[in-house]
Amino acid sequence: MKFFTRTDTNVTKQTTKLFIEYAKTDKKRFLSFATLIPLGQVLEYVIVPLLFSMVVQVLVDNPHNITTALWLCAIVAGCVVISTIANHIGFINMFRHEERATTTLLSKGVDGILSHSQSYLINQKVGALAGDVNAFSRSYMIIFDTIFMQLSGTVVSFVISLVVIAVIAPILLIPLTALTAFVFIHSIRSLNKRAPVRTKRKELQSKLFGVVADIVGNHTLVRLYGNRDTEVQSVTTARDNIIEVFEQEVQIIQHESNVRRAVIYAFQIATIVLSILLFTKSLLAIGALVFVITYLGRVTSSMFTLTSGIRTIEQAYLDAAKTTELLITARDVIDAPHAKKLQVSSADIVFRDVKFAYSDAPGQTVFQGLNITIPAGQHVGLVGHSGGGKTTLTSLLLRYADVTDGTILISNQAIADVTQASLRSAISYVPQDPTLFHRTLRENIAYGLPNASDKDIDRAVKLANAKEFIDELPYGLNTIVGERGVKLSGGQRQRIAIARAILKDAPILVLDEATSALDSESEKLIQQSLETLMKDRTSIVIAHRLSTIAKLDRIIVLDHGKIVEDGSHKQLLAQNGIYAKLWNHQSGGFIEE
Repeated sequence: MKFFTRTDTNVTKQTTKLFIEYAKTDKKRFLSFATLIPLGQVLEYVIVPLLFSMVVQVLVDNPHNITTALWLCAIVAGCVVISTIANHIGFINMFRHEERATTTLLSKGVDGILSHSQSYLINQKVGALAGDVNAFSRSYMIIFDTIFMQLSGTVVSFVISLVVIAVIAPILLIPLTALTAFVFIHSIRSLNKRAPVRTKRKELQSKLFGVVADIVGNHTLVRLYGNRDTEVQSVTTARDNIIEVFEQEVQIIQHESNVRRAVIYAFQIATIVLSILLFTKSLLAIGALVFVITYLGRVTSSMFTLTSGIRTIEQAYLDAAKTTELLITARDVIDAPHAKKLQVSSADIVFRDVKFAYSDAPGQTVFQGLNITIPAGQHVGLVGHSGGGKTTLTSLLLRYADVTDGTILISNQAIADVTQASLRSAISYVPQDPTLFHRTLRENIAYGLPNASDKDIDRAVKLANAKEFIDELPYGLNTIVGERGVKLSGGQRQRIAIARAILKDAPILVLDEATSALDSESEKLIQQSLETLMKDRTSIVIAHRLSTIAKLDRIIVLDHGKIVEDGSHKQLLAQNGIYAKLWNHQSGGFIEE
């Protein structure tokens, strides 16, 4: 018989390991509630009923023995007080522990996402990832709530009660032990029977979160094409699929619960009848009979609590599984052991015999023995039709992916031997489609230099030709830009990205179609700023608009991952090759595809 078979055994073990590791970081508080809550429940549900049965037995044996009965009642009162205090302290410590745990584990999940490579993340649905990480952090709280608020006291009370019954009426152990075995085995089998259905439901729920996030993230496109009803229907369909699977699960649960309930009540009635028979034959004292009858009511509720708790824990493990898998999945790009920080004394860049193919298309080689040397301070333009390898080259430089073979060096240091953080801190990057956080303009601009002064931010804004439109905004730099910068135009977002790169002041600059969203007038204004920015910096510029790179020191033409031309603008025009044809065939300054 398997337990929690719906999740991979290794994933379940890893989830448990992660949760235990966290519990150890708050050991004192954890031990406090792990001890006090069960203690309080044992006193309340076992010791107090036992003492009351003793009171009854004392008075039955000797109605005049009031003193002993009162002392026992005083002990009961003391147990109630201790139980109340233990539960109070235990629950406070548990809630504080869990609150800290959920936020810490949420951070751990987010860190786990960000530690994966670009190639891994682009194949994931953002909404599903966000939902899974949130479920992971909540699972810790659910599991510990269930264990210590439901199961621990129940199990400990049950065991102690069995010991007491073994002393006062050993024969009653037979039906109670049989009942316990039945409930446990039946519960596990029930879980396994529902396994495929609940797994399917979880997968459908995860997909639904992804669909909703995808729709909301592309709300402008939905409106543009008038597909509101279509998208709402897609959510409804996904929801209906979940409901259909959930109905299957409910039917299984109802059937299994009915069987379990019937057996539990049958055992309870049989035990009561047996106890009465023992009492009539003077084999069971009246106090013991009172305890047994009182306890059996507790047993019934305990059995239902046990089965419900097991089901809850199993569901929590399932909810945590996706993020656990993410956390234990091997990273495509990792820091080498003892990796050092990149020290840039001279920002020269070397691609030496670089080979590269994407992991999901290993047979399609992008680079086969690529060799490029870019001296420090040189400004290089990368030109070529889409798919030529321009953006892939910069991705490898940023180490979003590792080369299949060969080496990339910066300042004579292999980038595979330095930390990713130090590598990327040495590079300012302006992408073709810049994204912004749902934060203020100030926070977005200073993202690469959080402690930047207002003076430095203002300078970067001016150089990026963004001051005019920022000053027109109601709150200036304190304006919230919306999710992914949706409140700004494409050109405005790009200028903010340029300002961010200017402020970062890194020794290496990568511009990937950095002016593509600007109109001609804005591009002319910004071109001078970019030239100022590139001064004394090693710069790589990708552009379809050749006017953007015509003044650069050097232009490299890439075609299917190979360098087909390399030289200055004038030299390449004189060669009358691919670059010259691209230049001559331009329309509006862009390469015709």
